[in-house]
This record gives sequence, structure tokens and C-alpha cells, in this order.
Amino acid sequence: MDSSGSFFTLIVTLLLFSSFIKVATVLSVFRYGAGLVGIEFGVVCLVVAFGIAILDAPIELKKVGYPELFFSGASQPDVAAVTKSLTPRMVSGIDQGIARALYGPDAVPGEGELKDNLKAIAPAFLFSQLKEALTLGVMLLIPFVALDLLVAHLLALIGMQQLGVQVVSMPLKLLLFLTVNGWGLFASKVLGLGG
Repeated sequence: MDSSGSFFTLIVTLLLFSSFIKVATVLSVFRYGAGLVGIEFGVVCLVVAFGIAILDAPIELKKVGYPELFFSGASQPDVAAVTKSLTPRMVSGIDQGIARALYGPDAVPGEGELKDNLKAIAPAFLFSQLKEALTLGVMLLIPFVALDLLVAHLLALIGMQQLGVQVVSMPLKLLLFLTVNGWGLFASKVLGLGG
């Protein structure tokens, strides 16, 4: 495999087995909940999720000799070594219920087939990331839907049905998100930063 193909494989590996899927899913739910449904906001969500995933790449990469993976100009990144270094992080992120559903009632992450077998770890890890992202997304979406219902009710009450609900509720949603330190909560829940 040539250098560019190996680097592409490395990027895909990092995207699949880092925080990318979780961040992209939560940002997409936030985008729809906040009413930012234009195509440009979808691109922004993907770019931000990609950037966060690259910056949030596990510390274990330094152990295999990639302290500055994307800036060092390494000619042949070792995808197998990077994947092996990501395995402990993936195992720790597997949901027990999903592991049991996929591999039987006795499946325990970090033991048996879920120890070093990437083909067994990967589906459990990806489904666990999606489950966590959708759970966080629903928790994020509920206040936005409640605010939409409240605004729709108030507009109907004062007889202004011709004014769109999104026109009034979107600024209120963004203000609510910023007031409750939404980005700090996002970082602590999605990326595991802070407390």
C-alpha cells in the first residue's frame, strides 16, 4: 500500500474509533433541535466533529511513536500499531448491555473475544458510541421541543399564527443553550472533559 493509501486508512481508523461518531451525532441532533437545518450547518457540524476527533485522538498514539501524527510528515504511518493502541480505549467505551446483546450473556469487555480481537471490538464500540450519542441527543432535544411548543402556544394565544415558530424560538433556543453553558456541558458529556 502506498503512503497516501496508508494515511487515508489511518484517518478512517481514527474517525471510526475515536469520538467522531459520537460528536457528529450529537451535533446533528443539536443542529435540528436548534432549527439550524440548512446544508451549510451540516457541513459545519461534520468539520467540527472531524476536528474534535483529530484533537481528541487518544494519548496512546504517543506510545506507538506518533506524537504529532498529522504534522510530522511521517511517510508510512503504521495503521496496525495505531489500531492496537486504540484497542484499550475502545474496550473501555463498550456498553455492557450492547456487548451482551452482540456476543451473549457472558460477554465482558476486556475479556475473551472482546480483549484484542478488533473484529469483535469494533461493532460493540461503534454501537455503544451511537447509543450514548443518541441518549445525549434526546436529552438535548427535549428542552428545545418544549421551547418550540411553548412558543407555538404563546403565538396562537396572542393571534400571531402567521409568524413562524422557528423565527421566534431559534434565538431563544440559542440563548438558552448559551445561558446553561451548553458548550461546557457538551465537552463534559460527549468528550469526557471536566466533570
